Parts: sequence; structure tokens; C-alpha cells
Amino acid sequence: MTVPALSIVFPCFNEAGRLPGTLERYLAAFPEDPAAVEFVVVDDGSTDATAAIAEKTAAGDPRVRLLRSDFNHGKGFAVRAGVLSAEGELVVFTDADGSYDPVQVKRVVRALDGASVAIGSRAGGPLEVDPSATPPGEPPEEGPGMALRRTASRVFNTAMRLTLGLDYQDTQCGLKGFRREEARELFGRARLEGFAFDAEILFLARRLGYEVAEVRVRPTDQDGSKVRLAVDALRMLREVWAVRRAAARGLYDQARVRDHAG
Repeated sequence: MTVPALSIVFPCFNEAGRLPGTLERYLAAFPEDPAAVEFVVVDDGSTDATAAIAEKTAAGDPRVRLLRSDFNHGKGFAVRAGVLSAEGELVVFTDADGSYDPVQVKRVVRALDGASVAIGSRAGGPLEVDPSATPPGEPPEEGPGMALRRTASRVFNTAMRLTLGLDYQDTQCGLKGFRREEARELFGRARLEGFAFDAEILFLARRLGYEVAEVRVRPTDQDGSKVRLAVDALRMLREVWAVRRAAARGLYDQARVRDHAG
């Protein structure tokens, strides 16, 4: 069996409206050879046509495959299941809504040349716009969905600094990459199934001594944001305290035995 150079994981829950466009852009932007790239769509118990769309796409393109859960667990579960099933030498996960286009993913992939983990960061100064991603004279606009995400990220990053000692500029960016062995070590230890899984992974990366590169990326606003600032922030803070408790009990000392369902 040929091992692909890159695996890109798309965690999905009820993304029938946005997944087709995302897959179309990614399939066009990456090589047609399955030995170069695979796309792993993880349907986390969707109640719409997400799985059917992924199955249809996979039937026509050998680079695409589907993992499916019978019920919804959470984004952390979906990402973990996809990463642990990935065959690529490098593994990236990104949002199925297309918030991060292929240009941003390739930036993160390049950063893995010099680091075990590379995380997208929406913080920092202006980013040079790739002309292939944005028409001349039309810089990406930040709509209300993206503004809400930025607000939630700032709140959560402050909590990360205080609770877990993480000093990254953006722990919650939905674009992160890993070398395969490091990915398996990290996600093999991970426990969270909700939105705070990013912080857990970064906490483990620091604990294991992995070098983490922060890569400036530019997201694009997408309709239908699932962020609920008050509810999600409280839930994530509870999960962060769970990380501290698990670490104190030694629950992260060894990888857990799992199948590809997470």
C-alpha cells in the first residue's frame, strides 16, 4: 500500500451545505495522485446529507474517503478519529466549511519542514495576500461570523494562559498540522471530545517537548457559524479544567488504545 505524503482531515457535523464547495476547491488545488494526498472526511453523526455527499465524492475520486459515526460526539472526537486513521507522512486538519483555503493549508504544511507541529494563527500583523487566493483589489472581508470567532478565540486564549500556561497567540485556529508519528502520540493520549481539544493537544505537545511553529494564516468568513460565544466558552473552560485534573492524575502519561472510531 502506498503511503500518501499528506493527509487532510475535515471534521464534519451537518455540513451538507458547505462541504461540496470545500471539497471541490481542495481537490482542484492538490495533485490528482492518491500517493500525494488523501482527504479524510469524518462525519460526526450528521443528520443531513453530509455522509452521502462525501460517499459520492469518494466514489469518483480515490483521494477521498469517509469515516462515519452513528451519533454526534463533538469536534474533538471527529478530529481525533480522522487523525488517527490518516495514512499520510504529514497530517493536517481544517474546517469543513472552507474557512481556510488550500493556500493557508500549504503554509502550515511548509512549516512542518522545521517543526513537529504547526498551528495556524489569526493573530499578528498584516499578511501578504496570495494573488491566487484573492482577486486583485478585493481583500478578504471580515463578516460577523469571523468577528465572533475572533472574540471567542481571544477570550479562550486568555483562559489558556492562566489555566494551562499556553502562550501561543491563537490556540483555537481550526487549522493545525503534524508529522505523522507526533500526531499519533498526541491524539493517542487526547481525551476531550469538545471544542477545547485544541488546547489539550497543545498542552500535550509542550509536555512531550515537541517544537510548535505558529504560522500566520488568513481565514475567510463563512455563513452558518456554529460558534455560540457564552455557551461554548463556559463548556470549553470546564474542559480545560478537566485537562488539568487529568494531567495531575497521570492520565496523559501513556497513549490510550483506540480504533479509528476515536
